[in-house]
Amino acid sequence: MKFINKKLIFGIIAGFVLAFSLVNFSFAATANFIGNIDDDGGDPNLYVWFQYGKTTSYGYETSRQAKYGIGEFTAAVSGLEDCTTYHYRAAARHQSFDDTRYGENKTFITACSIKVDLKANGSDGPISVPYTNRTINLSWTSQYADTCTASGDWSGSKLISGSESITLSQVRTYTFTLTCRNNTTGNTSIDSVQATLSVPNPPTVVTKGVVVTY
Repeated sequence: MKFINKKLIFGIIAGFVLAFSLVNFSFAATANFIGNIDDDGGDPNLYVWFQYGKTTSYGYETSRQAKYGIGEFTAAVSGLEDCTTYHYRAAARHQSFDDTRYGENKTFITACSIKVDLKANGSDGPISVPYTNRTINLSWTSQYADTCTASGDWSGSKLISGSESITLSQVRTYTFTLTCRNNTTGNTSIDSVQATLSVPNPPTVVTKGVVVTY
């Protein structure tokens, strides 16, 4: 039987769903791709799949699924990198002919799982600070952050990583908080550390004696 019309027309539904599971402050991204066959070209026996990757060269494919006729098809992939732009497109061909056609290239960005780690004197705290040495060192690092802001017992904009010396002036517990933000996604992460300035040691008094005069 001669096959006359091998044309495939299909489109990508403009949308995708990203699901995230929180594990050790990191998001594991899963992309659920959605495609659609608009016209099966006269032969409903098809294979469908998706290509995806960090560039328009893609590099990865989902498993090819057998599909009958027009309509929607989906595929899920996992293990995608955080805070990364991925390209993807749908693909289809007839089962009996090597006539692969592709949908348009689209992109999505996986979530940027912001991380921030603030320490006082190298510790996650809380720490006790002796009254005789009231200066502490705050140090911090972040990942996927564009800006950081201090609050609590310090303030102002901070670099996304750095250190700062703080002198404690009163006997009390101090709380230092750092909030870092990814400007692209709007995601934020917060870390705090506490330091308590100890009460000074009481004075040492010695009774040495008395001199009596008449």
